[in-house]
Amino acid sequence: MTIGIGVLASKTELRPDHVILLADTKGSFGDGFSMDRLHKVFAAPDIGLYCAAAGLMDRAAELFKVVSLFLTDLKGVVGYGRLFEAAHGACDSYKRIRFKYDILPKYAYLIPRLRDDFTESDLTPTLLAEWQKFDFGCQMIVSSFDTEGKPYLFVLDGNGQVVNCTFPGFAAIGSGQEQAMFWLSYRQHNLGFSVRRAAYHAFEAKLMAESSPFVNEQIDIIIASHKMHYIVTRTNPKPDGVPVTIAELRQLSNKYGPKDTEGMNNKGGKTRAKRRSIS
Repeated sequence: MTIGIGVLASKTELRPDHVILLADTKGSFGDGFSMDRLHKVFAAPDIGLYCAAAGLMDRAAELFKVVSLFLTDLKGVVGYGRLFEAAHGACDSYKRIRFKYDILPKYAYLIPRLRDDFTESDLTPTLLAEWQKFDFGCQMIVSSFDTEGKPYLFVLDGNGQVVNCTFPGFAAIGSGQEQAMFWLSYRQHNLGFSVRRAAYHAFEAKLMAESSPFVNEQIDIIIASHKMHYIVTRTNPKPDGVPVTIAELRQLSNKYGPKDTEGMNNKGGKTRAKRRSIS
């Protein structure tokens, strides 16, 4: 698993016009071994689509392609409806495809025998039970923009569900999800915050998620608007014009992050307690 975080931000403070997506780079292969160069953010700037993924990255790459195809084909649909239809259509289609190839062979079914637009009546009770619990193995935060530059944020879950997270303007996926969502909620993040502040909140949430053994310290960041995008990585730490770098976020953490309590000691605590009892 991993941590993937998405937040909306505003350059003008009037309405959101940027999306920031952030993910770690740890790749775990069962309980045997792991590596630190597995990148989990995806960008298709030609169609204005940006994603952060968690789970199986081969599945995530397939799903990203399906979302891209749906988004490209919806030429007559604009704005919120375009990403809404693309996300739902891609998630449903991908679940059906993976179900046919992952589950049917277990029951000696010939895959072509089940058409792509199957319904409950086409499934045996055993296959219907499998369908209801089937997870295609990845999660994804997807974002795109309408013609006026307003961003939208959706979460695609592995069971085929799609959740609109444009309000409150933040989302998290992966094994560090709960820690990250807690911190974004604690920070009272909202979609009107500046790009720099929003990026810092997402960075803090990622630090919280590092308590998971499946999240590493490395970070990939996408900062995008309707007209431009930046991808910040360890090998490309400071793209020209990027609003904030990872190094700057670490500096901000020293100033605004939770403070160390090492200076506290029992003796001082006992003294203060004694004084309170005397007074």
